[in-house]
Amino acid sequence: LAAMRDRINSVRKRIAEADPRLGYIAGQYGMFSMLPLGREQVLKLRADHAIYMADSGRFNIVGLSDDQVDRFTAAVVEALGA
Repeated sequence: LAAMRDRINSVRKRIAEADPRLGYIAGQYGMFSMLPLGREQVLKLRADHAIYMADSGRFNIVGLSDDQVDRFTAAVVEALGA
C-alpha cells in the first residue's frame, strides 16, 4: 500500500514540476486528478497525441506508466498553450 502511495505521489510531483499551472496536482490525493482543460483541448489531445481522459479533464494518475509521464505532461502543457 505504501509503495502505491509513493508511486502516485511521485507521478503527481513530476506532473506538477513540469509547469506552474499544474503545481496544484502535487498537493492532491487519490488515483484521479483534474486538468484545467476544456472539452476541445481534451479532444485535441486524443487526436494529436492518443491521450485519453474524460471530456472534463479528469484523468487517472495510476494509469500513467513511469515512462509515459513526460510525454503526457508535455502534451498537456502544449494543450494549455504558452
